[in-house]
Amino acid sequence: MDIDPSWISSSLLAVIGALLIAIGVLALLLIESKRARARMEATLEASVARHKALLREHRDNLAVIDDKHQARLAEQAKDHTQELEGMLGILAIADIDRDEALKDTAQTTQRNNTLKGQLDEIRALMESWATGQDDTAKAIRHHLSRTLNQTAGTQFSVTLHPMPAGH
Repeated sequence: MDIDPSWISSSLLAVIGALLIAIGVLALLLIESKRARARMEATLEASVARHKALLREHRDNLAVIDDKHQARLAEQAKDHTQELEGMLGILAIADIDRDEALKDTAQTTQRNNTLKGQLDEIRALMESWATGQDDTAKAIRHHLSRTLNQTAGTQFSVTLHPMPAGH
């Protein structure tokens, strides 16, 4: 078998051409991949920088919101403290009013008991007056006058009438 040398050279030239085209395509792909990688890195770096900037902005906003929240909590705590102090003042006044009312009630009860005792005494004297002699009637009138003078200023009033003759 005899192979024509021109065919061999043309075959080799075709293979070399195909290899050159493949090398050129691969070189273009390599160059394009480097450009794409550089663009991707730049985009990624820009994205990371933007993300960091957003994080900083969110932290700053969060700090502002937290400061406002803390200020509002402090204001509410102050308002609650003032309200509590006001209520304690009202309770203190109410305690004073209660103590005065209890004191007044005790005094009124004592006055009522005194008046009841005096009325019982007057009632007993009136009963003895009705059954007594003229000397007894004079003694009772004198005692009633003295008792009424002592209790002057109370809301009770009693008028003494002379006893008719013959009683």
